[in-house]
Amino acid sequence: MVRTISKTAFALTLGAVTMLGACKKSDNATDTTMAATDTSMSTGAMSSTSMNAAATPAPITDAGIFAALAAANQGEIDAGKMAETKATSAAVKSFAHDMVSAHTAMLNDGNALAKKLNITPDAAAADSINAMNQSTGAALTAAAKGATFDSAYVNAQVAGHQYVLDMIKRDEGAAQNAQLKSALTSAEPKVQAHLDRIKSIQGKMM
Repeated sequence: MVRTISKTAFALTLGAVTMLGACKKSDNATDTTMAATDTSMSTGAMSSTSMNAAATPAPITDAGIFAALAAANQGEIDAGKMAETKATSAAVKSFAHDMVSAHTAMLNDGNALAKKLNITPDAAAADSINAMNQSTGAALTAAAKGATFDSAYVNAQVAGHQYVLDMIKRDEGAAQNAQLKSALTSAEPKVQAHLDRIKSIQGKMM
């Protein structure tokens, strides 16, 4: 699966700040100054609060997890199919073939579980992973067939599997549904095995 995991955008609506204690004609200069100072402080506090709220990451939901997993699996499938054609190293081609098979099965299992649980994946939660998939796809498409492609694919696979492994570990603790949590737990050693294998291939290419 290719963490990751991605970065959902938020819209934050700010309320208007009203001035307390309107100044009357009889108010003296000191009262007017204090009122203005109070208003300025209130506005500053609202601005600070707003910035903190905007920086708060989106909560992880089961719908978001399903979407991210599906996007990661699809990215692995697409890259693997390309590598089956453009790679020249026997080890790389074999790995790519296995990734297509393994991640197709994981994608189908994830979609089936989401349907069983009646959870509609939150597409927006996969935006960052889809962007990563597109970037990787473009780089692999541009890479010349042979050693250049092999190196690009292997490096992308190491980074991608590490990203997804970290995502799975995080989502295991965030998942609300017990069956989804169990699926993540089962997927973790599979992704770890993929990472270990591609790291071994990478080491032999250096």
